[in-house]
Amino acid sequence: MSVADQVMAIRRSAALSPGDHIACARVSGADAHEAIDRVSPRELYVRSGQMLHTLLLDPDARPVADVYLCADEDDFLVLAEGPDGPALAELLAAGARGLDAAVTDLGASHGVLCLNGPYAWEVLAEVSTPDVIGLPYLGFFHEERFTCFRAGSAGEYGYVLLTARERLDELRATVLDVGARFDLAEAGLEALERAALEAFFWNPRRESPAGVTPIEMQLQWRVSYGRAFTGAGALAARRGAARSRAVLIAGEGPLAGGAEVTAGGEPAGTLLHAGASPTRGDWLAVALLDLSIAHPGVELDAGGAPARVISAPAVNNRSLYVDPQRHSYASREADAFPPLVRPS
Repeated sequence: MSVADQVMAIRRSAALSPGDHIACARVSGADAHEAIDRVSPRELYVRSGQMLHTLLLDPDARPVADVYLCADEDDFLVLAEGPDGPALAELLAAGARGLDAAVTDLGASHGVLCLNGPYAWEVLAEVSTPDVIGLPYLGFFHEERFTCFRAGSAGEYGYVLLTARERLDELRATVLDVGARFDLAEAGLEALERAALEAFFWNPRRESPAGVTPIEMQLQWRVSYGRAFTGAGALAARRGAARSRAVLIAGEGPLAGGAEVTAGGEPAGTLLHAGASPTRGDWLAVALLDLSIAHPGVELDAGGAPARVISAPAVNNRSLYVDPQRHSYASREADAFPPLVRPS
């Protein structure tokens, strides 16, 4: 199945993906909360069974990890994209020094599967329990075979399933078997990244160059100022001095990451990450542009290709309209939904 077909499965039905790009760790001990609080740029207001979406920064305030901090009774489970397991454990260990807190990299003992799509909830309800339908965004629960986290970067219903390594193949087979009735597809990391690009979700593997902070990347909602964490001083110093912003741009022709951007013949910025959009039928890119032109509707030249700044997200996600209390995959043809792409 092509990458385009995989993305369209994410947009129209459901897709199962390996979660090798997600690092997982557990922080345990009497001081687990304090250890996590030391490294979290965001106030750690989270109850057991809830997840907090934030970042991990380096000393220069560059975002290095897209992180979910999950309160699991007295422990914390941490899911991260960007660093691998050992690197994530090292970042978390910085907060645990001198405390009664232990950091365990779960990569050797556990594996991850990702389930995304407007009907992903329906697949998971049959794999697990219908109660999954009521799982709120940024919530998680344990069942005998796996831990289910409601999260994702595709803009659709998304679930991360963490299971013991010895159960990974069996769980994958079960999901594929159940998913056959929902035209479940298998999607790779490239398809997930294309879907994330369409939804304008930050991609730490492609959109974290040196010198860029949460301010430029429009990620300040994941930060609480006035608290101590790695990179806090550098981030505070950058406020008021930042002169660029990450925005979404679209072009009819190919766009390439790293390309220089001009506006009216003048240098305007750089493309951080680009790719073809199967849903829209054009090309999309995250561009770091001068603040003066980082606004929807501005016409650009991106490495020789005409482009323009657009409002994010670039697609009208089907999951915004699918209601588990009213809809099902079997009735989809009779259900009226808006088009996946709004008229421009």
